[in-house]
Amino acid sequence: MSRILLVSPKFDSEFSRARTMFGESADENMPDSLMIPLHLATVAALTPPEFEVDIWDEGARGEITDESDLGATYDLVGVTGYIAHLPRAMELAGIFRRRGLPVVIGGPGVSGAPDVCRDAFDVVFLGEAELTWPCFLDEWKKGTHRREYRQVERPDLEASPVPRWESIAEDVARYRLAGVQTTRGCPYDCEFCDVIHLFGRRPRHKPVESVIEEIVQLQKLGAWRIFICDDDFIGDKRYAKEFLRALLPVNNAFDPPCTFSTQLTIDLARDEELMELMADCNFTQALIGIETPREESLVETHKVQNLRTNLVEDCKRIQSYGIAVRASLIVGFDADDTAVFDEHKRFLDQADIAASNINTMKAYPGTPLWVRLQRDRRVIDVSGIYSDAPRVVSNIIPKGMTRIELLEGYRDLLRYARSWERFEKRVTGFVRSVKRPPQVAPPSAKVRQMRMERLAKANAVVQELDAEARKAINSIIGTTLAEAPYMLERVGGVLMQQYMDSVLLSCHEQTIQDQIDQVTAGEMKLDLDESAGVIPETFRSRVKGVMPPLYDRIAEAIHYKPGIPEAIVAVFKDFLVRWGKGFEDFEDYHRSYLNELCDRHTERWNAEGRRSASDTDAGAVLSRRDAESKRFISEVLVSVEQDLRGHVRAGGEGLVQVGVPG
Repeated sequence: MSRILLVSPKFDSEFSRARTMFGESADENMPDSLMIPLHLATVAALTPPEFEVDIWDEGARGEITDESDLGATYDLVGVTGYIAHLPRAMELAGIFRRRGLPVVIGGPGVSGAPDVCRDAFDVVFLGEAELTWPCFLDEWKKGTHRREYRQVERPDLEASPVPRWESIAEDVARYRLAGVQTTRGCPYDCEFCDVIHLFGRRPRHKPVESVIEEIVQLQKLGAWRIFICDDDFIGDKRYAKEFLRALLPVNNAFDPPCTFSTQLTIDLARDEELMELMADCNFTQALIGIETPREESLVETHKVQNLRTNLVEDCKRIQSYGIAVRASLIVGFDADDTAVFDEHKRFLDQADIAASNINTMKAYPGTPLWVRLQRDRRVIDVSGIYSDAPRVVSNIIPKGMTRIELLEGYRDLLRYARSWERFEKRVTGFVRSVKRPPQVAPPSAKVRQMRMERLAKANAVVQELDAEARKAINSIIGTTLAEAPYMLERVGGVLMQQYMDSVLLSCHEQTIQDQIDQVTAGEMKLDLDESAGVIPETFRSRVKGVMPPLYDRIAEAIHYKPGIPEAIVAVFKDFLVRWGKGFEDFEDYHRSYLNELCDRHTERWNAEGRRSASDTDAGAVLSRRDAESKRFISEVLVSVEQDLRGHVRAGGEGLVQVGVPG
């Protein structure tokens, strides 16, 4: 039996940094890592039973080094992660490849930047893995696997199994949060966000019964804080309500009921039934992308859902159900000037925001914002500063203020938000605003006793804090016990977050100062990427017209029908390498060249001959109607752009550089 090791790279996240800064008290009061490795447990569940799979999360179990013997008994290593994990992922690849082990990589990081990963790994997986991972294992077992597997179409999440937790079942207590995913995709199109490029705009969801089964399994393993890892939990409100109605009796049967949190849009405030269901299912907190109280900045970033409402009143309405709003805020939009920092402060206070993520604007590769700012030559190389505090690092040159003004204003805003005095006023305002107590089953006497013991330990930590923090915490707890004792557990959650944020403030201030020093010393360098915007807009607007004959030609000739989407991607990539420069419309000679490319790529697929025409277990066969859909064309162009970026960075010939002006 072949053995596979799946690794989540260590990333010195703010959680682990805060845990280290807490010192000795961290061992008793904080778990080792923030989030259980849901992604790897899902890949483990996708693995056929003839393979043995183990999971190693460096954040919880420790770093893998050249000296460690981990991997000696494995045949294959898989690594995953986000963009921030890629440097460590490449180090891991080097460690295992030096031992003669093949190493593969997947996840959002490689999907966003495939060109920087191809040489470091034996195989790369682009897109979601529900279909490509089993396909690869079947081919790897036969010794015929490819160097790259790409999922062009978004898979139906009914194909995503219940995660397998066997190999880390004993580690659940090491994590602060367990994770469950109900949907992928987001119906909105914010300029700075890469979600729709990775997961699409049409929310896809798992069967409700499967999600409930995941929650039951995690609860049996000892998890009681669960984060719903959706891009927008209420992107499909009908599904969200169906799930919550099924969750309600299950969760209230647990002792104690699990606490849930998630991320969603401000649209929640306009649905009373949804807020009641979430409150009664013990959703204690919701991360909401407020982004900014300034309307011009919301218009700029296409955050249309936040323009239809009064953000302050909507946050208060959500919190009146006992659900704390953790506001995600951004400074550095083009429409921002130095006055915007005071606008953020007023919003935090007026809305009684109990918790907040406050970020500088960042242009992530492949997003519309990144393309636009690359064209304006306003993306900065921050590779030497990014380190372990990514939210406080900005890689842009702002438009409405200087970069130093942005960083100094941001630092002042952080200090204001993390002030214990201001925090006390906001949280007591939140507690007093609750109009409808959540209808959650009370815990047993045994659980209540355990909570009292945990509270006593936490109180010992509180006594070590400075006078301002002690005063604020005592005031908040006193108000909660006197006016809304049922909110005590929920208030404890935001107190922990404020504690962490306040401890991290000095670290964040130093990272901000490093950026200011870089500007002052004249060391700021542009991070120009000639691959930005490599697909001409005229091509995007006219490609649907050539899709029907292109599909017909490939579908008729190709033996392996599930390979049609990848063949289409390859055809368009090669076409743009040859004809992208000056493209305005499809001429007759363009159509002839497309036919040649179709024949070339179908011959390649047929020559590889891995599967028969009737073998479709790697995915549903793409129909002509689906191929002409706006959704599929968008998915194809995301894949084409990934390949073109790699071509440009590798010094490929013939491709027009439409992204950056000369």
